Amino acid sequence: MNPFRKKRKPEEAPDTLAHLYLNTPGSSSWANLGYWKDAEDYPTACKTLAVLLGKKAELDSSHRILDLGYGCGDQFFVWRDEFSLDLSRLCGINPSSVQTEFAKRKLAERPEDGTPTLIRSSLELGLDSLPDRSFDRILCLDSAYFFPDRKRFLQEARRILKPGGRIVSAELILKEGRLGLIDSWIRNRVCDLASIPPANRVTTESLDRLLKETGFVADGFEFLEEHVFAGFARFLKTKTETEKRKRSADSEISSRIGERYRRFGEFLGGERMGRYFRFVLYSAELS
Repeated sequence: MNPFRKKRKPEEAPDTLAHLYLNTPGSSSWANLGYWKDAEDYPTACKTLAVLLGKKAELDSSHRILDLGYGCGDQFFVWRDEFSLDLSRLCGINPSSVQTEFAKRKLAERPEDGTPTLIRSSLELGLDSLPDRSFDRILCLDSAYFFPDRKRFLQEARRILKPGGRIVSAELILKEGRLGLIDSWIRNRVCDLASIPPANRVTTESLDRLLKETGFVADGFEFLEEHVFAGFARFLKTKTETEKRKRSADSEISSRIGERYRRFGEFLGGERMGRYFRFVLYSAELS
């Protein structure tokens, strides 16, 4: 989720490297919420979530992969190491220019790992540029809730996947159930601040329906929020307190980023988060 939403067109995804604040400088550039069941640090939690996604996708070296909203690409190396993924058979689309350039520089330092095709583009234009039946898997690591329009994405996914291909996603969705007017307003406001477009605010029920309407069959939803929300909230609290203690006079930018993450962490660890949102992992096969 992005607590750094700037004033921009609603269809644009976050274009920032603010998440580097969460990582150890020079060692990683993760930007997901992480899976914290057995993790004590942010890179481990993020890697664990990437591995869970890869296992759900049943990745292997033969697959042609499309990674949507790939951030800075740390997961590429995880999937290579854990599932023998050939990075030259991977394509990614990311609308962020700064994240794309960061990922390319990282890959350039390790040319022996293979070279993915990284496309800096809006989701719509990027998907439009891809040929029919060209991928075995579409992977979305904590990214699908940023897509401008869920139904349009699924229609394009159906076109570009090979027969039997799958969409596999770990993502934030709305929790089922009716909310009062105040809670509905607050949740919508949170979605606005987090850059979750109105046309992509789904529950498991509405998402399952959209998948079926566009020719996909989901194998059910695994609910991960117990090991996502609270763990990331604890990490943010510790991180921001530590950074505040060691902050120097030249760290004004870090101070602003830290304060935003601190406020985000307070909400993430609060009871409203559990009433408003869920975090799911699922695979949907093209029928």
